[in-house]
Amino acid sequence: MAAPVQTSIARREALRRLGALTVGLASACTPVRILLHDYPSAFDGDEASQRVLRAFFLTVIPEADARDPNLLRAFHDPDLRFAPYRGFFVSDLCQRAAARTGSAFDHLNQSERLAVVQEGLAADATTQRLYSGAILVVQASYYGGIYDDKRGCALIDFEGAYQFRGLETITYPDPGRFLSWPLTADGNWV
Repeated sequence: MAAPVQTSIARREALRRLGALTVGLASACTPVRILLHDYPSAFDGDEASQRVLRAFFLTVIPEADARDPNLLRAFHDPDLRFAPYRGFFVSDLCQRAAARTGSAFDHLNQSERLAVVQEGLAADATTQRLYSGAILVVQASYYGGIYDDKRGCALIDFEGAYQFRGLETITYPDPGRFLSWPLTADGNWV
């Protein structure tokens, strides 16, 4: 004789399955992963993460000076609001690079790094915003010269803060030739 088939599930088993399902869905959801700090804490600020950020910077702006002391400053600046997401971003770059090539992001060549960044830009909406924000931070800090306003940015011929170069550079040699003829000889109406 065959054993009876169980048609109901115990409450405890149902809660266990729902919990496992919830954890599985939450671990796949990028915003939840960021909130739960679901990445290794080593990506929050060690030397390896600085190398990855430098490689990302040079992927976005290949002509940038790699020895610039202000190169990575924007990633740590609390006013730009990217700093809380920096660790997750570095972790995501490394995971994508490892899945793609089996190597660390900072060990890839330019075209491989570019493919990893493009993959991040094509991911879910939150990851797209994270990558777009990182690119914006890189471009604004470098092209805008926000950390060294006197130097500016030679790549786009931005000279930086205004520097007075004498009156002859801001006026015409004979500015009177551009004025209209006066109505009277002494300038008075009467």
